[in-house]
Amino acid sequence: MRIQEHVKLSAIGAAAAWPWLKQDVLIPLVASIGIDVDHYLWFAVTHRTLSLRAAMRYFGQADPPQRPAAKFLHHPIVLGALLFVALRLRSRLLLLILAGLLFHVSLDFIHVTQMRTLKQSLSERAQGKCSACGKEEQALQLHTVRVSSNLLERYAPRHYVVLCPSCHEQAHSAATKTAI
Repeated sequence: MRIQEHVKLSAIGAAAAWPWLKQDVLIPLVASIGIDVDHYLWFAVTHRTLSLRAAMRYFGQADPPQRPAAKFLHHPIVLGALLFVALRLRSRLLLLILAGLLFHVSLDFIHVTQMRTLKQSLSERAQGKCSACGKEEQALQLHTVRVSSNLLERYAPRHYVVLCPSCHEQAHSAATKTAI
């Protein structure tokens, strides 16, 4: 899920929680958005660079490697430990932070599930052939053709195609060149 979508959905969640949390609603909002700092920290340590541009290039590639270590703040053990500490200390602050983190992790879970379903259905529809070159490929990759500004349309199949790894990389290279 893109950062902009996390921000929008977190803001909607914060607006919904406002009647109960009042000004404290900022705590889970910031936690929900800030949790992804773990991706950047992992990248900075493993690639020995603080370059945000390099990190964005890495995570924006056609099929970036999915490394569990890059999501250490998302891990159930970390979240469980935070819950334990929050309950042990009876800390409202830690519980609000945990609520924001859990909201984000829930959004990620929904996103991964939806993308997996899309990839499977579009691969079946394409009968295992790349939509660009027609090459038969065992492991087609899901490519976003258009990102809908309407969050309710986010997972509409018309916004995606399945491509072979080579065509997928070319599509991302072309998109990068037009963005510059």
